[in-house]
Formats: sequence, C-alpha cells, structure tokens
Amino acid sequence: MNKETIDLKWVSKGKEYTKEINRKDFYELMNSLKNAFFYDNQVSKFFCEIIPEVDSIFISKDRNEERDIPFIEYEIDGKMDVLEILRHHKIVWSILDGYTK
Repeated sequence: MNKETIDLKWVSKGKEYTKEINRKDFYELMNSLKNAFFYDNQVSKFFCEIIPEVDSIFISKDRNEERDIPFIEYEIDGKMDVLEILRHHKIVWSILDGYTK
C-alpha cells in the first residue's frame, strides 16, 4: 500500500473541498460490502482492487446531479481514470457521500 491515507477531493455547489481518508478503513469497508453483497458487488470489488494503489479520488457532485450515470475520477501514479457507478449502488454512494460531509 501507498501512504496511509487517500486524498479525497470533491466539488459541491461550486465549492471545492479536500480531505484525507484512511486507506485501511476504506478498504475494510469496501471489502465488507464486497463480501456481504456477493451477487452485486462489482463496485466494491473494484474499489478493493484500486485502494492499495490509488492516490486520490475526485467526485463532482454538481456534474453527477446532471448525469444519468454518475461517476468518480481516481488517480494512480499520476494517471487519471473514471469509474461510473450506477445510482442503484445506493450503499456505495451513501458511503462516498458520508466521506464528503
């Protein structure tokens, strides 16, 4: 694993925010979702794969309100990528929303 924390950045109502989240705690949370919802766990499974290496996660709440399929952006070793997360993944979205409070 990289450093103990992941940079979480988000935009809400045009204002930018940043904080660090604990990598180990985030992994354990996503891993518990992956194990609990083994029939529909693509998102939590993907998070478990990238959490050890991810440097930052970016969420634009403003853009996501306008999109049919909301998404996050994440950075690993300077390379940005996108993960679309369907709205029916309410638990994952509520966890991400909780981190952005």
